[in-house]
Amino acid sequence: MLRLGFVGTGTLAAAVIGGLEETHAGRVAILVSPRSEAISTALAAAHADVTRAASSAAVVEGSDVVFLGMRPNQLGEATAGLPFREDQTVVSFLAGVPLDVVRAAVAPAAAVVRVNPLPPIRFRKGPVVQYPANPVVEDLFSGLGDLVVATREADLHAIGIASALMSSHYEMQNRVVAWLLKRGMAEDAATAYVRSMYDGLAEVTLQALAAGETVDPAHHETRGGLNEHGRARFRETGWFDAVEATLESIAAHAERLRKPEKVD
Repeated sequence: MLRLGFVGTGTLAAAVIGGLEETHAGRVAILVSPRSEAISTALAAAHADVTRAASSAAVVEGSDVVFLGMRPNQLGEATAGLPFREDQTVVSFLAGVPLDVVRAAVAPAAAVVRVNPLPPIRFRKGPVVQYPANPVVEDLFSGLGDLVVATREADLHAIGIASALMSSHYEMQNRVVAWLLKRGMAEDAATAYVRSMYDGLAEVTLQALAAGETVDPAHHETRGGLNEHGRARFRETGWFDAVEATLESIAAHAERLRKPEKVD
């Protein structure tokens, strides 16, 4: 049985564990660190394969594959003194932290892999980007979404920045729901409609990808119609230009977050 350990048990780690339990239940033993007490305790209570360890050192000592899920600027202090072994595989979820930095923190572990999972992994959906190729890691994640094995580490950094628009996506959905409520629509109906609309639109783009087609916004609007008017309004106000500017700002913020921070 493969032994998996999670150092740093936050929301993302919980989502990954949830997905792993859907695909590998009974075939893995999972240790979670005691930090984020509420999450680690809940995971141990929910899954027979999950055990809450007494310390991060106990997680590393008892694992074949160790997942790092702390904040990027906590890497050095969170891993200091942990008993990593040469025969271990270490998987880093730390956005923006290069492999050479992680390798130095987890030496002498030889196999170090970066993975960029997203919250939908809990439902075995969404992209999972990995670098470099590693058969053990690929086997673990291949059933948890659309696995992409990148050919350059730089791709993971860029993808990590692009993924930081997730909460803004939810904010936009909520703003649309709020507008419908102001128009007198019942909350349950408004929320269900908006969530389903965005889910359906995402499916259209995925089907286009599978068919080798591009998604041209102009093909989803009528000349002089409502969609055309809305997109034109966003262009006029600089909304789409602000997306790129925001991504650049996020990239700069990611660099600041790499500076070491004391772990409580």
